[in-house]
Amino acid sequence: MSAADHIEQIHEQGWTRINTAPGEWVALVLNTENSAFGGTLWKQGEDGNDYSEGCTEGFPVSAALDFDAAGRAIAVLIKKENAE
Repeated sequence: MSAADHIEQIHEQGWTRINTAPGEWVALVLNTENSAFGGTLWKQGEDGNDYSEGCTEGFPVSAALDFDAAGRAIAVLIKKENAE
């Protein structure tokens, strides 16, 4: 998906989907200043449904990153937080 498509999705629904690994994706959101990303990590369960693994507090990832890199960074942050 192009950056323009991701931006359009964010404007339409408030988030865009970034696939980060097989069976895993991030609902990536942009802050109102368009300067940082936050989001929610989703994983596909054994029943085929997607379940939230957690979300960021605020917008901890710089919007200077492209959408794929930002999605992966959000996934890593949430996984680290869940491991504590």
